[in-house]
Amino acid sequence: MKLRLSIVTCLILAAAIAFPLGAPAQNTPPPPVAVISLVWGVVTLKHQNEDYKPARWLDAIFPGDQVKTAGPGSKLLITYFFDNHQEVLSMDSEARVDPTGLTSLSGPAIRKDPARNPFSNGVQSPFVYSHRLIQADFKGADDPTAMDRENAYIQARVRSVDPITFAWLPQKGVPNYQLQIWDANNSLMMGFDSKTPKVKLKPAQSNKLFTGTVYTWGVTAPGNATVVPNYQFMYMSNPQNRWYTETVNNFQSLRKRGQLQRSDYTDYLLISAQFVRVDDVLNLAREIAAMDTKNPGAFRALTRAYLAKGCPAHARQAYDTEIQLGGEDPIYP
Repeated sequence: MKLRLSIVTCLILAAAIAFPLGAPAQNTPPPPVAVISLVWGVVTLKHQNEDYKPARWLDAIFPGDQVKTAGPGSKLLITYFFDNHQEVLSMDSEARVDPTGLTSLSGPAIRKDPARNPFSNGVQSPFVYSHRLIQADFKGADDPTAMDRENAYIQARVRSVDPITFAWLPQKGVPNYQLQIWDANNSLMMGFDSKTPKVKLKPAQSNKLFTGTVYTWGVTAPGNATVVPNYQFMYMSNPQNRWYTETVNNFQSLRKRGQLQRSDYTDYLLISAQFVRVDDVLNLAREIAAMDTKNPGAFRALTRAYLAKGCPAHARQAYDTEIQLGGEDPIYP
């Protein structure tokens, strides 16, 4: 039986090890606990030791922040990471952000919806928000040839449910490829030689992996040339995949009917990141950034999506756009 750990435990472990691009600097602020999913009317956000400023979709929310709505029709919807529950702040209200929910400071009672994570509590901040940038993240970003190479890297895909399947862009003149899979301790789990740009694990091979656990994969060509830079995936259990598939199907159904709201994009982005679906996160983050070109929060997410895929040059470009738009996103040593 492959599900040897509880689903909750697996999610906690996955959140803890996902996207380990570097250790955060000491004395840095705590990670965000929630995200702004939707804004109506006049809504402002105040980080600690800062003044109120207009709140925007996808703004990260930190413990100790304060949010305020003012005037007719004003309302705020936020989503908490630890259990995916949502809270609504009605018009003419003010609240403080605490780790597991809003605390009213003035105005009508806050609407607190039930947890939407069917695996109970335990899901931590998704990597598109939890990862603190460090200088090493952007190593190689200034190489003038990096963008072209990364355009090929972006085409790689992993199917993280049975049968686990890896695919990448074929390289001209490459006779064979080597795919490797590592565990969270960087111990090599298995390796494959392939003459084609696709590998599908057999049941006996996938049985060596634990569902709900995060692994890293990468592909090289002869001479150790990078074909797919190392990036992560979670081997999803059937219950995890059902929840994820329901979210995706609901999103696509709303899209077909022309009824998508920005909160639907938020939900899809968060659950994709929580399950370390790096390919899906990147595709969605690119769509969001193209849809909301003046929103620094969109480019914050896009920066981290590119980094997770091993594309520092693209990430640097997204980061520069985020900062130009007024984003606050320090890079630590």
